[in-house]
Parts: sequence; C-alpha cells; structure tokens
Amino acid sequence: GKGGDILSMLVSIYGSKELFVDEYRLMLADKLLANTDYNTDSEVHTLELLKLRFGEVSMRNCEIMIKDMDDSKRINANIKDTVQSRAKRKPSDQSENDPVVDAAIVSHIFWPSLQKEAMKHHPRIQAELEHFGNEYGRLKNPRRLLWLNQLGMVELELDVVETDDNGYPVVETKSFTCTPVLATLIAYFEDKEQWTVEDLARETGIPEHIIERRMSFWVNKRVIRVVLQGGKHYELASQQYLLQESQESGDNFDLMMMEGGEDERAVSASAQEEEEMQVYESYIFGMLTNLGQLPLDRIHNMLKTFVAGSDVKYNKTPQQLAQFLQRLCKQEKLECGPDGTYKLLKR
Repeated sequence: GKGGDILSMLVSIYGSKELFVDEYRLMLADKLLANTDYNTDSEVHTLELLKLRFGEVSMRNCEIMIKDMDDSKRINANIKDTVQSRAKRKPSDQSENDPVVDAAIVSHIFWPSLQKEAMKHHPRIQAELEHFGNEYGRLKNPRRLLWLNQLGMVELELDVVETDDNGYPVVETKSFTCTPVLATLIAYFEDKEQWTVEDLARETGIPEHIIERRMSFWVNKRVIRVVLQGGKHYELASQQYLLQESQESGDNFDLMMMEGGEDERAVSASAQEEEEMQVYESYIFGMLTNLGQLPLDRIHNMLKTFVAGSDVKYNKTPQQLAQFLQRLCKQEKLECGPDGTYKLLKR
C-alpha cells in the first residue's frame, strides 16, 4: 500500500533499515518526553505499523520507551493519590504539600542517550524534585530516581507588560512553559533582584556563555532587563521601567529570541553518536598497533570488514568516522600526520 511505499522510500533515503529505525527512535524519544499528558495512542498505532514492516525485534526498544510513558502516568497518579489519602483529603482538595512534579521515568538502557549536562536547580525547585523522589522511593522501594536536570518543562506565572484593548501597556500575570534551565535562572530573581552572569554561573553550575543565551529569553519577554552601568548585570524589570520602555518602543513588543539550538532537544544526538562510536575505539587501536599508521578510508574499510563478524555493526559514514578520530586526537589518544594518516600517540 501507500504507507509501505513511503516507508520503502524513507529506508532508501537513510540507506538501511537499521539507520531508519535508529532515527525513528531519536524522534520518538523527543516526542514522548515533550508529551505532558502521557497519551501514547498515536505512538502505539505507528509502532504497530512499523513492527509489521520491520519485525518485533527491531522495534523492541521503541516499545519499551512507550511502555515507560504508560508506567510513568500510572506512577504519577499513584503518588498524588497516596499523598492525598495520607492527608485524608478528597482528590479535589489542593494542598501546598501536594507534589507539583510529574516525572517521565525512563529505563535508560533502552533509550537513546539523553542530555546529561550538569546543572544545579534552584533550591526551591530541587526541594520539589526531592519531595517527589521520596514518595517514589516509598512506592517503589528499593528503587531511586536519578534526575536528568536539563530535561523537562516547567509551568510558571510571572508579571510581564502587555497591551490592553486601547493599546496602553499594562502589567499582567502571564503563564510560561519553559525549560528547567530557564525556570532555575528566573527563580533566583525571587531571592534578590540583581544578578551578574558570574554569580548565576556559580549558583547553577551552567557555563556563563549559556547563561547569557538563556537570559535573552527573559529579557525578550520583558521580565528581566540588562543593566550596563557599574558592570553588566541582570535585574528584575520594575513596573515603572517596563511601562516606560513599552511607551518608548510603541507597539513593537516582539524582540528576536535567540535560538535555543540543539541543546533544547531532549535527545543529545551527538552524545548518542559518541556512545555508539566508542565501541569501535578498541578496533581502531588494534589496527594502528599492528599496522602503524593508516589513512581515513583504509580505517573505514577495515572497520566494515572486521566489525561485520561481531555482535557490533559498523554503519557509519566516513565523515562520522573522521569526527570521531578527531575527537580521539583531541583526547591525545591518536595523532594525525600532515599526510592525513592516523597513528597512536606515543607518550
């Protein structure tokens, strides 16, 4: 049928069934982790079609990923019910002790490599995660949660400037859905109104250049302003400043937002690729130990030959291999000569 024709075309574009399935798995991971209501009906339907085309074994990891989301939905509901029944309240009653966290709990060995960059949450956010983690520990003892701090979405309310029906600027409370990094950065401005990039970097463990990129989001949303007097710093945009700035800039409220780029994706494609390439490192070292030095194309062809007989598959392009070899050079494991050949770096 038509669906089969499209699949055949996609497989031919990717070059092999394995590459297509790997790419689908990356896309599925992003889609599942962005799905806040944990409804997987559409993904299950697609998975069943792909299983018919590629077989159950090929799609096994994807099946477990979807099951993780179904399990997460049930665990989140259980934790909320447990907290409410412990406090002897009806489900409709809200309390400040209720968990405000919903967690997607993943079986990491079946998922692609996810972002693991280090960052420290604001203490108030961290306390909420620990509250949820403690409840999970009670429910699933002896299991414990290991949080991936960069991932997820946070819903919060902040005061920003909008225009009313008459075109006048007014301060309104507005809801935002943002990344944990953005939520942590703005949370610090509840503690004090002024922060330098250096201070925010020290508190969060996030590199300064990334903080500057992220803070542009809140500047563009009229929540924070940049002050250059007395050394560059950020401060909460006061109502007086916001109204004055809005009147000066007329109706042109929309500033260009800096692109988040690859690091907004849950799945780190480079981390996934690096992990896969790591498997070939011992093969490459073995070749160079025995043969001295080799050019890229020879290493590429030998990997295709040697690795074919093992459990590991080699399906990388010469460009992907070249990037990996350059990484090994930066790590001072290999060196690349002026003629483009690679050899082991002698210490």
